[in-house]
Amino acid sequence: MGNDIHHTRLAREKREAALEENSKHRYTVVADLTLKAVEQAIEAVASKENLHFHLTPRTAHAERIRWFKEKFPQSSKDVDALWGAYGTLGYEGTDGERAKRALEAMEKILNEISKRTGLRFK
Repeated sequence: MGNDIHHTRLAREKREAALEENSKHRYTVVADLTLKAVEQAIEAVASKENLHFHLTPRTAHAERIRWFKEKFPQSSKDVDALWGAYGTLGYEGTDGERAKRALEAMEKILNEISKRTGLRFK
């Protein structure tokens, strides 16, 4: 079972990979990685409360986002933007501007989590 250190490391890795893939214009991958980086960051925070959404894969996404929106309501629009980018870029993958907005939303979320928890994703 992962802890905050484990999930923080994974969030960092996925964040860096999203930035790299964007520079290669692989926008469908950017969408996947920005969302996964944020999900790992959420898992890191939740693990401090002994919550591990990934243990129930069937409901993990919905429960993770519900919990996050309750704890970080100011980041609600950003997480919704990531899901929108995931849907659009995941199937079309040609919109560099949408990928840029996904990266910006990811950074805002990670920065907010860092500010409130002390966890570092950069």
